[in-house]
Amino acid sequence: MTSYRKLLLASSLMVLAGCNSGSGSDSKTTITKQVTKPAADYNFNNEEITELYINRDKVLNSVNFYYNGQVYDRVLFGEELDDNITVIRLMDKYAETIDLMINRNEEAECIIYSDNQYSDKFDCGKEVQSVGEETTVIQSKSVNDHTPILVEYNNEDFEYLSHIGSTVLTAINEYDQVDIETSAAFKNFLRDNFGQDVSERDQNSSTLGISTFIQLANIVQIYQDYSMMLKFDNIINGSVDDDVNMYTGLMIRNNYIATMVTKNGSVFSGGTDLFSAGVERTLERKAPTNAIELNKQVGVHSWAEDDKTAKEFPFTDLSHRKQATYFKTMLGDEGVDFYMYTLDSAPASGEHWVTKKESDKYNLIHNIVD
Repeated sequence: MTSYRKLLLASSLMVLAGCNSGSGSDSKTTITKQVTKPAADYNFNNEEITELYINRDKVLNSVNFYYNGQVYDRVLFGEELDDNITVIRLMDKYAETIDLMINRNEEAECIIYSDNQYSDKFDCGKEVQSVGEETTVIQSKSVNDHTPILVEYNNEDFEYLSHIGSTVLTAINEYDQVDIETSAAFKNFLRDNFGQDVSERDQNSSTLGISTFIQLANIVQIYQDYSMMLKFDNIINGSVDDDVNMYTGLMIRNNYIATMVTKNGSVFSGGTDLFSAGVERTLERKAPTNAIELNKQVGVHSWAEDDKTAKEFPFTDLSHRKQATYFKTMLGDEGVDFYMYTLDSAPASGEHWVTKKESDKYNLIHNIVD
């Protein structure tokens, strides 16, 4: 790691200090009777988030893009558009950014985009690729001005580029109150390059991952003496990295950050996990109705792994215990029951929008405003 990344990692660990949740160990427990719900005994710890960060940092450094005299070599955000198409935002050493859509089909065009400045394409198909055991190199020229282009990426890490998240956090400081507003990293890219082929909802959607964790850690380090509120101001489709997302939630709680779903936003799945971490939780209704589920702003569902549903795993499984511990930390005595409710709310491929009655039962939403 460079000194910058060491500093970033140190700040991430600092804001997580004292985040251990649950008093049990991770050792196996002898089961003498049927377990009907998971134990909230998982120990979230700095060693685990350090390992997670180092593992994800490798992916963030897995692409080099040489263009117009600049080298962009740090991935900030990523989103999968199709099975073989991923868009990423890259940064150079001067903190300048550029969006790059990589198409891995045999006959393909890739897209270069700089927000509100320019958009260009280049051939990135099989004829201009050099595929090695570890890396793929693309040498091409831009369509508009024939600028030489070189893209190099790690083959193994490429599939994980869409698992780093695509939600931008922007801190707005007014009178010692810091609002942290979410937005979709690739909204303008999708609008300007695909127009009506991509719905406004999809343009405004984003995911959570290690990029969310890193941004929040930096914001907390800068504004640690301020009152903070995380405002979900776009459509949060969920988390693409649940292990990291729980640590992001713990950071929210340990730094006494309030959360709000604005009238423009919604949270689903891992987004709801982060919403639940707020010390004060507010829903700003999209439309004035007591049937808040009709606004589709706070959503949950179950999870699955491969061909097994969540409830096909024993409740002693680590995944269940992590979730149970997380929600007990956030929702208190109702936390484990809330987690059980999510498992029955909708299948992993489905969605359920929380009603006011359900929210009141689990103390999920503290305030509902217009």
